Amino acid sequence: MTHPVLGKLVTLPAQQVWGHEAAVFTPWLAANLDLLAEPLGIDELELQGTEVPAGDFRLDILAEDSAGNAVLIENQFGATDHRHLGQLISYVASQNRRATVIWVAERFKDDHRAAIDWLNAATGEDYSFFAVEIEALKIGDSQPAPFFNVVAKPNRWTKTVRSAGPAASDGSQGERHKVRLAYWSAFAEYLRQNDPSFVIRRDNRDHWFEFRIGRGGVVISATISTQKKRVGVELYLSRDPLKSGIRQLAAERETIEAEMGQALDWQELPTKRASRIALFLDDVDPASPDQYAALHAWMLDKMQRFRRVFGARVKALTFDADDDRDEDGFAAVLG
Repeated sequence: MTHPVLGKLVTLPAQQVWGHEAAVFTPWLAANLDLLAEPLGIDELELQGTEVPAGDFRLDILAEDSAGNAVLIENQFGATDHRHLGQLISYVASQNRRATVIWVAERFKDDHRAAIDWLNAATGEDYSFFAVEIEALKIGDSQPAPFFNVVAKPNRWTKTVRSAGPAASDGSQGERHKVRLAYWSAFAEYLRQNDPSFVIRRDNRDHWFEFRIGRGGVVISATISTQKKRVGVELYLSRDPLKSGIRQLAAERETIEAEMGQALDWQELPTKRASRIALFLDDVDPASPDQYAALHAWMLDKMQRFRRVFGARVKALTFDADDDRDEDGFAAVLG
């Protein structure tokens, strides 16, 4: 019997990979917030600034989520300490809106992990605290890959995110909402004129809009991002925790991509219940009305292709019973 040849997974300390927290890691993380957002279950993080003054301290990274809530990120190499915990509490005290606090460190001491749990229990739904350990993984001579291990988080975080309303309005949030409202309003008119089978019937302040494809739990989602300077179209499977849906489709990957006319980005999203198959158009500005015509044409073309290529395949998918377990049951599987 022939056994598979497997590599050895090696864990590298963050300091060995990035070298310096303030000079290297923080700028790198600021440019790669999507890598942090995914394991936390946050749809989108938009960078607002780095080394942001906050009283007597400076916050490493200030971001916002898709609802306009503040996301405060403090980084630390080595083991956690009381000074950084105190800074985090000071940052939260300065906020007048909902906030998510993310403490990233190489190793969390037990008392600091317990402090994060206590803060989540004591502060209610307006404030959410995460403790995240950062390290890098590699196999053999491969390039190291970042790994964010969430060691403390709010209880029932996913449901809290879904139930949370928008934050108090401020200038940056209002501007972002204006951009999204304008883009989707113009796209709605474009669809009415060019393909009324796709319909946007309401004002939309989100960075995505979903269109049915004929099966519950699966949609065609159009997305825009002013921060990443891109638009996208994707097949989004919202109830695919065991990844059986995307893997059934991936069995036909070569045929599907040939029918689409290009390669697709297949994302199992291992830390989420969902999975997605996406296409992106980069280096564009969805905030610019001058680009609407080209962006709308690209977006509609891809939506039509997704519907044509995936429509029958999505209806034919067979999901395991466990794919429909409730979120608490799925959390139990994850441990």
